Amino acid sequence: MSLVIYYESLHTHTTLSDGKLSHRQMFELSESLGLSVVAFTDHDAVLNNQAISYLNDVRSSRTKWISGIEISAAPPKEISGLGKGGLHVIGLFVDPKNTALMEHCKRAQAARIERMEKIVFNLKELGFTISENDCLLASGGEAVGRPHIVEALRMHKENDDVQNSLIEKMKTDAVKSADVREKYEKMMDGGPHQIPYSLFLSPDAYVNAYMEVSYAPDLDEATKLIRDAGGISIIAHYFTVKKKMDLFFIEKLLKQKRIDGMETVYGLWHVGQKDESDLEAEKTELRWLIHHHKALATGGPDAHSEEDMRKYVALGTFARESIGMTEKILASGKADKKWSSV
Repeated sequence: MSLVIYYESLHTHTTLSDGKLSHRQMFELSESLGLSVVAFTDHDAVLNNQAISYLNDVRSSRTKWISGIEISAAPPKEISGLGKGGLHVIGLFVDPKNTALMEHCKRAQAARIERMEKIVFNLKELGFTISENDCLLASGGEAVGRPHIVEALRMHKENDDVQNSLIEKMKTDAVKSADVREKYEKMMDGGPHQIPYSLFLSPDAYVNAYMEVSYAPDLDEATKLIRDAGGISIIAHYFTVKKKMDLFFIEKLLKQKRIDGMETVYGLWHVGQKDESDLEAEKTELRWLIHHHKALATGGPDAHSEEDMRKYVALGTFARESIGMTEKILASGKADKKWSSV
């Protein structure tokens, strides 16, 4: 039996959205790795009855669990240019049976399927072989996200040639354009898993097959959903939105109590990359803001697979800051711990 190392994973995904492991598998893995707390924060999805039943059976286990969600939100009304769903808001200690939260999930999942259909059309226009059924098969028919679309593309070997052709075209264009060169270098530094997103599956991709969702609550609406369900509201992985929401704006949100805190443990796959030092500097500034405004710090590996979790635990210097985060959340009095085993 492994020792408890007290690291916490307060940002974790399962097959309920775009993760590779079920709640049971993720919990058992977390326990075997010695994690003290794991929060299930699926994209626009709360714990279903099957997950609740299993997790209630393991309440006495050494590893503790938390009911959560990751809401794909629109920016606050003062911010423009970020797009619907581009801001991710973590909710921890939420009631998965809360009516308003369940209704949000229902609307969000329908919007995801609608977006998938539009992206499939765009990808076909680019020459890829893909179908809506491929995407539904990859997702299990529930929360359809971009990773499922990437998985669907990989079902057809001929798509490798289409993607490689786009990479070569981007490489050629990078010689003539500083903007394309910056995107190309960042894409290649990110490794193979980053290529589809930088090429065609993100708002600022080289060739844009990406589409926004038709529905997403804004930040304040997402925070209300989370708080009304007994939870705390946290902005996830700040580096994804910092170009539109600078630190002065984050301080405004904290000062006005429009959010409860920020993730300060994030960017697992940036460890060892060129931008790691920039990310660390960014997190240092966030820690100061959180301390100054007596807000909450959370975070984790944003794990989607066993590989993610194992890497998180192996990088002790990265995960160490998560120790004691849940205790501080509970001490704040802002969260209802009913929907957890802590």
